[in-house]
Amino acid sequence: MTTTAPLIGCALTASALLLAGCGAPPPEPAAPDAPPVVVDAEVAGGQVRTGTERVSVPLGGQVRYQVRSDRPDELHIHGYDESAPLTPGEVGVVEFTADLPGVYEAELHESGLSLPSLEVR
Repeated sequence: MTTTAPLIGCALTASALLLAGCGAPPPEPAAPDAPPVVVDAEVAGGQVRTGTERVSVPLGGQVRYQVRSDRPDELHIHGYDESAPLTPGEVGVVEFTADLPGVYEAELHESGLSLPSLEVR
């Protein structure tokens, strides 16, 4: 009696699962003339006043992330390594093309406050 039959069955099942994942269509890139996704956040009194919900961004889309803060700080978008200094009374802006799919956290470096994250897909 041979014991290779269960192993072959497992290998075939694993192969079928891998191939099924490969057949998924890639995400559609953003239209070249699409307006940028604008994230507008405000920080005052040591708190994020505009919420921290996740923002959807189409793959290949333009992002304009703008923050107003009542204290000096630095806006940082993880994964894209984009940053901008924040000066009270001014709007700090980071603009970039969202060409990496995934979820990217945004934060203020000095205070450690979390801002709305970006979900690029």
